[in-house]
Amino acid sequence: MQFERLVIEAGSETFSLDLHARLTVVGGVGRLERDGLINEMVSALGAGRSGVHLELVADGGGRYTIFRPVGGRHRVVDVDNEEDVTELFLNEHGTVNLLEQAGLNERVAKREMRLIPADLATRSTQEAYILTLAHVDQGRLWDVAWKVKDREDRLDDIAEASGGTAEDAEAYQEIERRHRAFEEAQAQHEKLRHLWFMLGGITAIGAIPAAMVLGELAAIPLLLAAIGTTIASLVAWRRLEKARARESQALRGAGARSYLSFQVSRVNGLLANEQNRRQVLQAAEYHRAALVEWQLLAGDVPVNWAIEHRREVRQAAASLRTTIGGVRNPMASTMSEVEETTADVAHALQARLAEMGTLGEGDERFPIFLDEPLRDLDAKSKPSLLELLVDASREQQLIYLTEDPDVMDWARVESLAGDVSLIEPGQPSGGATGDDDTRRSKHVAA
Repeated sequence: MQFERLVIEAGSETFSLDLHARLTVVGGVGRLERDGLINEMVSALGAGRSGVHLELVADGGGRYTIFRPVGGRHRVVDVDNEEDVTELFLNEHGTVNLLEQAGLNERVAKREMRLIPADLATRSTQEAYILTLAHVDQGRLWDVAWKVKDREDRLDDIAEASGGTAEDAEAYQEIERRHRAFEEAQAQHEKLRHLWFMLGGITAIGAIPAAMVLGELAAIPLLLAAIGTTIASLVAWRRLEKARARESQALRGAGARSYLSFQVSRVNGLLANEQNRRQVLQAAEYHRAALVEWQLLAGDVPVNWAIEHRREVRQAAASLRTTIGGVRNPMASTMSEVEETTADVAHALQARLAEMGTLGEGDERFPIFLDEPLRDLDAKSKPSLLELLVDASREQQLIYLTEDPDVMDWARVESLAGDVSLIEPGQPSGGATGDDDTRRSKHVAA
């Protein structure tokens, strides 16, 4: 299966991505944006939400559009035959859901279709992870790990019941935080601006009489005060612009152009009423608190990775208790050169891609979403690993979401050969659209 185009409608706003049949690099996207886009694309195969449409090509060659109009019946259209084939994709509840036909649910698919840096941890990194966790009290460690997992599931349940997702709640919190920072900076700037006007007026009125009566030197303190206030005003203005830029970045991550459009359009279902809002944001806060507790215990070791490797962690912890003098840090003797690290990561990457190629029941291959998997590697390691991805994309579509300049620079060059495409939503040539209907697919509009 290959995705051709994703179209998201939120009120008057429209966002679309035209995807390459093999490898698409979506550049310049931060964590919230990556979470949101991956969530939208996976959900489009599942129950999906109104306003999100997906065009795809099945492995058998058939071209389909999953069309979910707001306020209308969700349906699937066979593009080549111009035929409504919705009945072929309905589940027992009468909902269009391609994931269920493959024996998957959305939560499993979102994890299994996504490749993250922890999935490519080298042997030395895995040893360091295990050693870190083995030194923590095991009862406390796993209590917190399962607390994070339980609260994550609880957040997903509440968000889904409210018509949204956990990513919506996180984006909403981030935008609210940045908007408050913007309002505070704006208020501070206004105070300084009024003070500047007042002192400027006093200086203009008082400087000339002071110079005439007391001499030119008497006007200097007034002039210095005016200059100091002007500098303070400029500093406040720069702080305001930085706050405005951070707010705009968060809004772009949520698919909105303004704070108002975000409030009204992007999470309208999630925040349909005050009770929904409180429940979702409270669940998100509980989940975040559990993550903080985990990070205090385990540092940067991912929770899901720890749970998947808990047997090795427990064995290492038992070994620590019976070893006199402790255990040497394996990183001290297993540090690899760039070439060795690259080979190690390449092996892990190939193995993980092979696992992901057999996801679900049946013969259909789903696209794989690469969420900054090479983020922590040396720049010298990345080109050969990216070439490996180009080769792998002959068998399965890959969608690489990143804000890594090394990857984006590589993609700009490789896109000239035609096997890779680069999309930068923040740029005029990217996939983000406003009211430009020329970017809308004729299939989606059918």
